[in-house]
Amino acid sequence: MFKDAMKSVESGERRVESYGKLFLFFFILNFQLSTLNSYAEPTVWKDGEFYIWSYGKRHISPGDFCFALRFENDKIGNPNCYEAGDWERDTTASLYAKWLNTNLSSRLQAEDLQPRHTHVKERLQSLRDRNLLFSTIKNDQVWYLLFDETSSEPKEIAVFPLSMDSAKIARKIASDWFSGTPRVRLSDSDRAAKQKEPDEYYGEQPMHDVWLGIGTGWSRAKVPLTPNSWYKNTLNSRIKNYRDVRDSVSAWSFVDDSSPFLVAYIGGSVYDFIGLELEIHRSSHKAKIDESEEVYNELSSWSFNRYELLLSLIFMHVFNPHPKIEIEPYASASVIFSWFEEDIALKKGYSGSQPYKDRFEFESYYRGVAMNLGLRTAFFKNYAINLRTGIANRGTSMVAREIIASSTTDVYVAAGLEYHFRWR
Repeated sequence: MFKDAMKSVESGERRVESYGKLFLFFFILNFQLSTLNSYAEPTVWKDGEFYIWSYGKRHISPGDFCFALRFENDKIGNPNCYEAGDWERDTTASLYAKWLNTNLSSRLQAEDLQPRHTHVKERLQSLRDRNLLFSTIKNDQVWYLLFDETSSEPKEIAVFPLSMDSAKIARKIASDWFSGTPRVRLSDSDRAAKQKEPDEYYGEQPMHDVWLGIGTGWSRAKVPLTPNSWYKNTLNSRIKNYRDVRDSVSAWSFVDDSSPFLVAYIGGSVYDFIGLELEIHRSSHKAKIDESEEVYNELSSWSFNRYELLLSLIFMHVFNPHPKIEIEPYASASVIFSWFEEDIALKKGYSGSQPYKDRFEFESYYRGVAMNLGLRTAFFKNYAINLRTGIANRGTSMVAREIIASSTTDVYVAAGLEYHFRWR
């Protein structure tokens, strides 16, 4: 029994040792198959062209490589792979290939491997939407470098054991470098148009802007999240005998505070940062009469149209989540010039009582300030939707008790449609 147990232990140790060797084998194999350096993501072209440039013995065939590309990426179309004979016959390019063979090392950065001769750089830049796959054998290993037109530096670099099959290398390269979503190759006319486009940093440059807008909104006296008791006396106030109210400090003691308004405005900004805006508001407010009083039997209607001019200083910041969309949050401070125009009518047969003739009157104008927040969303650079909210106060420089509406506060929300003229 003891011998059987010892045999079982020895058998288990051999199995553990075998598993350990197998694990080490796969670890080494995986290390050998892995890409050493990935400098930049290569562009995957649909129906692309690939040139295989070999320095020394050719180790990968164009046929194996094209088959691997189609096998690993079914969206890549029908790529064409060729031997880069003109590169191999180019004396200057051959000197660069020899230099690579001598100096290749996984410790080098991309900029260390770029050619110094302008002739080779120009040839790389003339690849257009083609890929150049360079290979060379060094120290029983095969090195592969990928070049395209975007840079004279290699986009990718990989190394494989010399004993590895050409088809397996092709599969590994195709899987690691060309498995992304392909892009359609540009025609000559498309390429010429693209070369005229501004660079990526041009789109980040701030713009100047002029806009015209119209909109509508709603205003009221009560500020959200504040107690109703703050406004009870003002909002419940009623005009008695055409002029008497409990408190004449606010205009909302005389007229309805809650009302829609129309707005038209023009504005401009520089460098997508600071701007000015001029706008005009119009709203209608019904007089808050005490209908229980007989003196108002003669009255047909009584309301006031309020007009306001606002000059605003705006600070903004522009975000571009999409090439056709701009989002612009902003804050502004406004100076207000406001006045009321009375609209009153008597019933037929009435000439107007003495209280009617002695009724209250608003001041000729009021001045004030407003603080505003907004969000403008522009589409196709010229069209925009503007949403904003704010709080405003208007009054007079005199604060005597007999002054009507010496301090009137309200809040508002508004939406507008705009047309923009933008330039750099």
